[in-house]
Amino acid sequence: MKIITLLVTLLVSASAFAHEDHHLGEDHLGYHIAFYALLALVVFKGYGWWKAKKAKRKED
Repeated sequence: MKIITLLVTLLVSASAFAHEDHHLGEDHLGYHIAFYALLALVVFKGYGWWKAKKAKRKED
């Protein structure tokens, strides 16, 4: 349940940050690319951490 809540929160917050910002103008695709790249990196690293933690528990 925690994972589902986390995923929904990430999607909703990503949508909230995806609106047009008056200071950036209409051409801010680079900011969206950077945001989603960082989001993917955090998810990837979190999954790796979770997998290692699960393997260590199995080992003990």
